[in-house]
Amino acid sequence: MQQYSSEFIQSRYQGDLGGCALLLLLIAVCFAANPVFAQRPSLHEGVLTLPYVVSNETAYSAELSLIPASDPVRFELIASQPLALNASLDGSTFADNRLFVTDIDVDGLAYWVELALIESEAGAPPLFEIRDFGVHAAVVSSNQLGLSIQPQWQRLLGSASDIGVGADGSVWAIGTDERSGGFGIYRWLGSTWQRVDGGALRIDVDPEGVPWIVNNSHSIYRWQDGAWQRMGGNARDIGIGADGTVWVTSGGGTYRYDEGNWIGVRGSGVRIDVDPNGIPWVLDHTNDIHQLIAGRWVRRSGEARDIGIGGDGSVWIVGTSDDEGNHNIYRWSGTAWNRVTGSSRQISVGPDGYPWAANAKGNIYRGG
Repeated sequence: MQQYSSEFIQSRYQGDLGGCALLLLLIAVCFAANPVFAQRPSLHEGVLTLPYVVSNETAYSAELSLIPASDPVRFELIASQPLALNASLDGSTFADNRLFVTDIDVDGLAYWVELALIESEAGAPPLFEIRDFGVHAAVVSSNQLGLSIQPQWQRLLGSASDIGVGADGSVWAIGTDERSGGFGIYRWLGSTWQRVDGGALRIDVDPEGVPWIVNNSHSIYRWQDGAWQRMGGNARDIGIGADGTVWVTSGGGTYRYDEGNWIGVRGSGVRIDVDPNGIPWVLDHTNDIHQLIAGRWVRRSGEARDIGIGGDGSVWIVGTSDDEGNHNIYRWSGTAWNRVTGSSRQISVGPDGYPWAANAKGNIYRGG
């Protein structure tokens, strides 16, 4: 690799000091890191390797060396290499003097880290200083790794236009029979569907087995004491994580439910689901896939029409290629979307990582 490029770093940034706790974490990570995945950042033996970084519509690979005993933790840029832009790749970003790394896989956990460009002596390599870091969803859970390569689809009774599965295994569905508010609402009893009052377009289920719906007026309701309780706000879709975090997406933004209030973040979408750590994944109106990490939307590779996330952290999507009104199904490996057998329109995922799907005809299938 060539030495660091002046095109990659164009300015310097002077920031606040961090803490020595970060140093201890980084030293631990250096010795615990797994082998590098293709196109995935890694931290190994004191070297932070970034296979794909985007800055000012230019792509690079880069390597940064951990400065021993630095407090706050600092890295020195030791090499960079220009690359061709590739919209299908997930990468790190450098903008406004901040280097944001979305995924560093460490023992099955995905870390994100934000580094600030700081002042260095004239002619010296650029220095970066850790400002923030955290853990988000597991890259691939142990349950997901145990799944067979291809799901075995079982056709179930009834028809549906949307399905929601809770972390406790409860399954609810929106039917195909028109009702006030959208279509009929049904609860799976293990061998048959039980209809409840009301109508809706979208549904998801919390860890206690309680369904939340969005109707054709974009109103949000929760099932409570045998009736639908209006929750305020408006939405296009709703997603609930295995930790109970509820998110909705609307034309005006994306919102998290917090003790009776909806807390908004920038960015809207048409489909949403939530991982076990309460992190939303959103599909926008152009079918792009985004994940909210450290308060910012990170673009994931691929395109999708629907998304489902299981209680084990497994992420599934329905793609955009057409198969008689249906679309191919893919499972996230942590680095790429792997196609599986079958096609559908809607998808949801159970606590064990197995998907439920509804196709263009409304037929319901369960993967196993």
